[in-house]
Amino acid sequence: MNISEEKDRMIGNGRIFGVVAFGMLCALLLIFVVNLSINTSSGIRAYVAGEGYWAKAQKEAALHLSNYIITEDSAKYEHFKSVLRVIEGDRLGREELQKEHFDYDVVYEGFITGKNHPDDIDDMINLFRRFQGISHVNEAIETWAAGDEKIAELRSFAADIHSVIQNRDSVSLMQKTRWMEDLETLDHELTDLEYSFSLAMGNMARLINEILRWSTISLGLILIFIGVWITARFYHSTQTYTKLIKENEEQLKNILDNSKDFLYKFNLKTRSYEFVSPGVYDMLGYEQQVYIKGGIPFVLSITHPDDIQRMNKEIKKYDELSSKNFLSETQFRLQTKSGEYKWVSNVRSLIYDEQGNATAIVGAVRDISTQKEQERTIKESLKEKEILLKEIHHRVKNNLAIISSLLELQKDGVSEDVQNLLTSSQARIKSIAKVHEKLYESTTLSDINLSTYIAEITEEIKRAYLSDDRNIDIQMDLTPLTVDINSAIPIGLILNELINNAYKHAFNGLNSGTLKVLLNVINDKIELSIESDGNKMDKNFDIHDSDSLGMTLIEVLVKRIDGQLEISQDEWTRFKITFDLKQEMV
Repeated sequence: MNISEEKDRMIGNGRIFGVVAFGMLCALLLIFVVNLSINTSSGIRAYVAGEGYWAKAQKEAALHLSNYIITEDSAKYEHFKSVLRVIEGDRLGREELQKEHFDYDVVYEGFITGKNHPDDIDDMINLFRRFQGISHVNEAIETWAAGDEKIAELRSFAADIHSVIQNRDSVSLMQKTRWMEDLETLDHELTDLEYSFSLAMGNMARLINEILRWSTISLGLILIFIGVWITARFYHSTQTYTKLIKENEEQLKNILDNSKDFLYKFNLKTRSYEFVSPGVYDMLGYEQQVYIKGGIPFVLSITHPDDIQRMNKEIKKYDELSSKNFLSETQFRLQTKSGEYKWVSNVRSLIYDEQGNATAIVGAVRDISTQKEQERTIKESLKEKEILLKEIHHRVKNNLAIISSLLELQKDGVSEDVQNLLTSSQARIKSIAKVHEKLYESTTLSDINLSTYIAEITEEIKRAYLSDDRNIDIQMDLTPLTVDINSAIPIGLILNELINNAYKHAFNGLNSGTLKVLLNVINDKIELSIESDGNKMDKNFDIHDSDSLGMTLIEVLVKRIDGQLEISQDEWTRFKITFDLKQEMV
């Protein structure tokens, strides 16, 4: 090599080194951008998740406060204050982060109280501090602060209610109704703030993703250009590549020879194995040649009797094999040379010729006996848990029945008005117990057949009012639906109140009449209607002004399921509740 060639080689190597160094820099930048993107996305996700806990705590607080207003049970007020600790923790964390020199431990404890995952807190802190100058983040922080102020207003509102309830012998229904309306207004305002926070975080995510995406694309294009240049520069070094290929082939051979799985190639035309790796000996105890010479008959001879029929069906498909009827994985049992059976997984794929016809199967057989044993153990464990959960629902139902029996005992020696109140309470308890009865009788342990549930509650109430002097015809038209327990209980209580009211008022003094119970799905809405042809209500009746506990309970429960109540009269008196539910047709 002369001086000129040496000089050219050194210049060429210098250029390559420079390009490679630049490429490494771009790669490091790309890693940094991707890592920043991941951390930022994780922080945004954590804030969105935290907002979910915040919103859940707020909703639970509103629910406990509404229950406290209705029941005046001090425990409900304590529950109200307890769930607000989640929001209080988030507030402490935010206020500390807004300081120029914040205390990490204070922020950490605050976010932990807010039910944020410990692994997410660092990403949340970095996102807050790193991007708080961006308008979307500022908007989210301001919305967050406004939400905390509104929570403080809710806390003050609750304290005023508590003071009134504690200092008065009784609170009027009208006062409770006004409180409920004010609580609903506060709840809507908080919901709007939660939506604004989510919207700001979403805008933030889109902005950052757009910046990082174009940064990633730019760096990626630079790396692609460098790769193309280096590929062209080394295009003529075929001898080196050929050597490397041979070395790789040798390494692949070593891998095949020492793999615990065994690989194979099966020729579909000759119906014979062209290759079986040495791993077959470690797994089954048979030499490669035994497996290759024995072919399909040998494999079937060591297949478990329970799997033979399935294997024969699969082998028959080899005559007209295509990607449509080809299973990429099969599981069966093979007998080892020592006589024991092992579960194996055969993961495989087809090889096609130039005309697109399948010519061979290549696959890898792996011992999955341990996995199968674990699956069996898990199934047994799940079965035990299912039995336990059914037992829990059964016990809850029985306990509710005991409570109902205790109320029955309390009827002795009390006035008729008190007896009627206890009877109403028993009916409500029975409607809840019916939910748990349906759950332990069902196969899913989570969904309830609403139509069957409604029919059974209606029949129970009918039997309670059954007498020789009164003949009330009940007509039911129920669309089959399934709902979860959180929806079934309010619906059952609403139904209980409306049917009992019909018997007590619509058919009061009447010997006959008709009561209709209708459940329909119309325009993605569920409609539950109770119609009676008995006595009419007062024309000036307004459920909002009613001092009846039953009517108040109906109004609260309808709001609980986000429904709407319509009352109308002509020849029939109708109570129609319309609501949305996540449900399935059965």
